[in-house]
Amino acid sequence: MNAPSTPHRTSFHTAHLQRRIGLFAMGGILATGLLTGLATALPLYLDARKQIETSVGYNIRSQAEAAGQLMARFRAVALQVTSRTQLREALERYNRWELSLPELERFTTPRLRDALAHSPSIAGMVRLDAAGEAVVHLGHTVPPEHWPDPADGSGEALLRGPVEIDGEPTLVVGAPILAADGKRVGSDIIAFQLVELGRLLAEAQEYGGETRYYLANLDDGRLLHFAGATRTLQTAAGDDPLHTLLSKRPPSPGHALPLHGAPNQVAFIMPLPQAPEWALAMTTGRAQLYSPALDELIVPVSTIVLLVLVGAALTSRAIRPLSERIVRQSEQLALAASVFEGGQEGILIMDEAHRIVEVNRAGLQLTGTDAGRLAGLKLCEALCSPESADFCEHIWQSAEKQGRWQGEARFRHQRNGYFPVWLSLAAVRDTGGTVQRYIAMFTDISERKHAEERIRQLAHYDGLTGLPNRALLQDRLVHALERARRRHERVAVLFIDLDRFKNVNDSLGHAVGDELLRAVAGRFNAVLREQDTVARLGGDEFLIILEDPDGPAAAEHVARKVLEVLEAPFRLGHHEIFIGASIGICLYPDDGQEASTLVQNADTAMYRAKDSGRNAFRFYTAELAQASRERFDLEAGLRRAIERNELHLHYQPQVDCASGRIVGVEALLRWLHPQLGLVPPDKFVPLAEEAGLIVPIGRWVLLTACRQAMRWRAAGHPLQVAVNLSGQQITHDDIVTVVRDALAVSGLPPAQLELEITEGQVLHGVEETTRALEDLRALGVTLAVDDFGTGYSSLSYLKRLPLNRLKIDRSFVSGIPDDRDDVSIVATILAMARNLGLEVIAEGVETTAQFDYLRAQGCNAYQGWLFARAMDAEALQALLETHAEHG
Repeated sequence: MNAPSTPHRTSFHTAHLQRRIGLFAMGGILATGLLTGLATALPLYLDARKQIETSVGYNIRSQAEAAGQLMARFRAVALQVTSRTQLREALERYNRWELSLPELERFTTPRLRDALAHSPSIAGMVRLDAAGEAVVHLGHTVPPEHWPDPADGSGEALLRGPVEIDGEPTLVVGAPILAADGKRVGSDIIAFQLVELGRLLAEAQEYGGETRYYLANLDDGRLLHFAGATRTLQTAAGDDPLHTLLSKRPPSPGHALPLHGAPNQVAFIMPLPQAPEWALAMTTGRAQLYSPALDELIVPVSTIVLLVLVGAALTSRAIRPLSERIVRQSEQLALAASVFEGGQEGILIMDEAHRIVEVNRAGLQLTGTDAGRLAGLKLCEALCSPESADFCEHIWQSAEKQGRWQGEARFRHQRNGYFPVWLSLAAVRDTGGTVQRYIAMFTDISERKHAEERIRQLAHYDGLTGLPNRALLQDRLVHALERARRRHERVAVLFIDLDRFKNVNDSLGHAVGDELLRAVAGRFNAVLREQDTVARLGGDEFLIILEDPDGPAAAEHVARKVLEVLEAPFRLGHHEIFIGASIGICLYPDDGQEASTLVQNADTAMYRAKDSGRNAFRFYTAELAQASRERFDLEAGLRRAIERNELHLHYQPQVDCASGRIVGVEALLRWLHPQLGLVPPDKFVPLAEEAGLIVPIGRWVLLTACRQAMRWRAAGHPLQVAVNLSGQQITHDDIVTVVRDALAVSGLPPAQLELEITEGQVLHGVEETTRALEDLRALGVTLAVDDFGTGYSSLSYLKRLPLNRLKIDRSFVSGIPDDRDDVSIVATILAMARNLGLEVIAEGVETTAQFDYLRAQGCNAYQGWLFARAMDAEALQALLETHAEHG
């Protein structure tokens, strides 16, 4: 038999059992508590990390979109510069050897400076010709190794960099210059400083002192970083860990990536939407980035540990399942509440009927309200605008069918009106698939929208005046014409060019000119209706669109208001500036159906207003179009006149007053057009000067006249030949070299060549003209002032210039000897010439009385119909032989 248990032994066994039960209970409670804490804390930590990465991703995406818009604007600015018609045509003429390099530089440089002055980010540029040779340099030098080749870009601007130019990180844009037929005639290489990008990144959010932002070229791995005490953009070092990351794996937008060689750091990489070959990257310390997630776990983890210890101590005496379940439920509720209340995004919990049940603290702050006002209301009636019913129906249908919806929405702030949000809506279902709750998370994206608006402003509005630019003007004009077609209305287009604006820039500087343009834009806005558009085309050109005007009278009324508002002086600093405008007007549909046609016709009418005296307006007419086409055709024909041998020289004899001998001839240019016949010089010579053709024509005239004079000399008639020089030949051509070459090629002695200039040419550039004439005089040629007396007739320049002869204009000769004024003027000129030691020749002598008076007064020579009209070389040869036989 077994011995009976004693009370001591039973007590020991019970105590041992109780201890074992207590130990097992405590171990179970501790194990359960630890597993529960781990199972709860780990998802919370991972979710918090995911939220942090999502928030960082949103921030990087916003910065990348802004940087991408900046890249797009660099390309747009480059393409705007290449699209300038006058500059492109000058480059085409240079490519065809019709312009010399100095001529191209003098023509192109000021216009490029004017075009680039509106883009302060530009550090420098190079213009290349069709052969890829640099012809124009502006600003900082861009080394050839940094030139992108736009030939591979199919007409698009190419972006290269970042590269260092003069120690500064720079992006280089290569833009092709395309002719009207699409053929590339050259390229513009423009370097853009990254000041705006630096400002953009300076405002970016930081995640601790180790945060760095990078601009990465994904094609060649070049990096710029924004960090350090200088807070400026710098070229990243070659051993930067981000180089290795970019070379080994493609970008993963919105996700944290580990850095090789820097285990304590992570990186975020976001390609630029408008330039996918570029990316914005950020690196930061891993611990600093995820420290908020750890901080959020301190309270729940501490609570879990404390409750586990208390529960274990209590359960060591007695197992209390109900208490354990309550503790576990309280832990879960506390943890959920901390996540719900501690989130940076607004969170709404709604029931199956879309009624708001709970709102977290961030949601209340973003909407500016309290939970009591939102509880029980449907999401759309509580926060959305009344007119967004269709939008609300769409998002709920998507959430019910697909279980989620996300996108942009507009929520109402209790005091500040509506603001844009990024909304994510998800359905929570039970095990049977029935919707129990809806959870909405939203973030205020006002700053991102403001950044997008700033970029849109830069792309569509003139940076100087704030008016719509050429791109936005084109869009508005096209839409205005579409509305007018549907409604059978009119549209008026007013092309405005400021008068004398160049004088302001030349005399007071471009800063005052820019301030004047801003003031002019303000006055234009003040006199126009809200529905009308005024835009700046560039330079001092503006364009106004009037929608649905009451016929031409309304357009005329606006034109008069514009002229009147410009009459008052502009007071800018210490300057009082008076300025006017020339305005061309055309109407849709009378004067054109398309936007480009209307703008062109208004431009044509503006030039007619400018020709009629400026500070006026003119309507477009068919006659203007015809005159413009005739002028265009005439210019086109003149460009081919030399190669088609349509230009000819006639020669008018110059006769010695005393002996009656022919002592010289004046070479006069004639154009025999195949359809128009003989074109008067006063019609095509000004056109040649305006079109820049007078320089090659002048060279042809000079060489042809010298060769003909040499033929007469060889035939025994040594005559001096007089050739007129244009002001452009003196200022835009190496006239000394041209004359020297003509004399060398023809063999004509310099003494038998006379070069004639007008008074106006002298006074437009006295110093430059004086130097050129002195160099010509040193060659041994004769110099004469043509049409003397019709200009300023300044004695100061007569004394300074190395002249040999004066030519009295025919307007004074025609009145002698009967007109007292003409007699006095001619007598004065003759007396002044004798005192200065100058010879005098009179033009336009047609009567014997005129000749007798001139000979009596001591005039040296004359030319005119009294002796002979201008004739070709063969006729003059015959005249010389006849004159020699009777001489």
